[in-house]
This record gives sequence, structure tokens and C-alpha cells, in this order.
Amino acid sequence: MARDDDIGFHGPLLALCSPAFRKVAMLDDWVFDLQGKEIVFTGKIDDYIRPELVSIANRLGATVKPDVGNNTDLLVRGVSTQWKYGNYGTREAQVARMQRTGHRIVIVDAAGFLGLRSCFPAPTIQPHIPKITARQPASQGGVLGAPYRSGQFANPVQLLGEFSRDPDAVDRGLRAHSATQDALAQHLKSIGCMPLSPFDSDCNFDLAWNSQDDSSSVAEIKSLTLANEISQVRHGLGQVLDYGHRLRSRGFSPRLYLVLEKRPLKSFHWSGLCTSQGVTLVFAPNFESVT
Repeated sequence: MARDDDIGFHGPLLALCSPAFRKVAMLDDWVFDLQGKEIVFTGKIDDYIRPELVSIANRLGATVKPDVGNNTDLLVRGVSTQWKYGNYGTREAQVARMQRTGHRIVIVDAAGFLGLRSCFPAPTIQPHIPKITARQPASQGGVLGAPYRSGQFANPVQLLGEFSRDPDAVDRGLRAHSATQDALAQHLKSIGCMPLSPFDSDCNFDLAWNSQDDSSSVAEIKSLTLANEISQVRHGLGQVLDYGHRLRSRGFSPRLYLVLEKRPLKSFHWSGLCTSQGVTLVFAPNFESVT
């Protein structure tokens, strides 16, 4: 994922939740945005008290109601030892009945709801109702990534706090990263693969995809300049190795790719290093070896 260090900067975080980045949409399997949604909470979430959760939901543009009704869009499922039916309560039972009659209402878990604060899409889960197979949270396996989100850094960056680098250089690095990422996504589509974006901060890769042979892959993308080539390649290699380890813990066996905006000056050295670690080094614009 493009970060401050993509341009050699170790300072305040960039404001990434721009209108161009956020999706005002809700699919059957994913919730991208709570803007204009009516939501209901059931159970407790970590150490949050209910007013704090309501405040978070309101900042995300949602209206919170105490009970499920015909206008409810989403139920946020926490945990409770006092639910009427053991592992679910009356609100979740109501959602299940409404889903069976065609109502477009979905359930997300606590991690999914909290992830929306950082612009991660929330995977939906099935109700914990008898005779309905409950879907595991996506982070526990079975889901490699969310639908691809492009153009994350198309707009000029907005900086939070003081900044010690030239903002034009920052914009250049982020634009190059975004352009390379989108170009790779288009390449994947052209060879019949579906590009995917991350859905949580634990495995915050740039791109992942499932190939036609059902194999999975994950990529870290880096912009390059003559001044930062060494740090970028070293950092990118560490990141993609970390993503591979995290995805293996979720039941995947991904191929690992480090994708650079252009061929580096020491491409022979870096290719050998990556190969020794089970990583394929790839350059834009052709993305050779990506399958």
C-alpha cells in the first residue's frame, strides 16, 4: 500500500479518505460506505460504549436506530452473553427473516464496522440462525480481497500536520504509485484475472488476484527515483513477504510479486535477491511474468 515511505518520508499520515477514494455503495457481499445508511447495533464491540459507537457511525454518515425496521440497511454484530437465542439475538433473527423475504439488509461484524473508519470495505456475514450456514469473517479465511478500488491518489494530497518534504515530490510519488497500480489492474483484467483490494489493515496489500487456475497472488507496488531505489526495493520486498505470511495464515498459498514503476538501475541485483526469497520482480509498463 502506498505510504509516506513510498517517497522516503517518515512523517504525518496522509489523508487518504478522499471522495475519490470512498465508494458510496453497498453490495451483497461488501459495504463500502455508511453515508446515508440506517444502521442498528447488536451486542458489544471491544471496549466501546454505545454512545462512542453511535458517534463513529454518525461521523461516517449513518443514522443509528435502536431496533431493526423496514428502513434498516445494516446490522452491526458485536458479541453478547445475554442474547435470547444463545449465539444470536432478536435483532439478528429479525434480519434473517427480512433477508428471506427479499429485504436488502446486511450484517457486518465489529472488525468490519471499525475498518470503515479507515476506508476499508466491510465484508458482510450471514446470520447465526439455525439451518443457515454462518459465514466466517473474511479475515478468518476464504476471501482474498475486496472488489478493486482504483485511483486512490488521483487528487493532490492533503497533509496532516507539518511536512518536511516538497509537496510536489510527494504528489509525484503517489501519482506514480497509483498509475502503476491501476495499470497492473488493467493488465490483470486483460488476462482474465480479477484484481482485488484489501479489506483490513492486518493485510494491507496493494493488489491481489485469483488466476484462472484458482491460484492466488499478491503484489506490493513501489514508485522509484534514483535517490530512493535502494530503500524502496528493500522496503517493498519486506512488505510483500509479510503479506504472503499473513495470507498463508488465512489458508492461501499466494505467489508474491514486487512491482516497480520502472526498471531499476540495478535490476540484475534486485531480481536475484527477490528470486532468492520466492518473490517475482516485475516492472511497468509490460508486467512480464504476471499470471
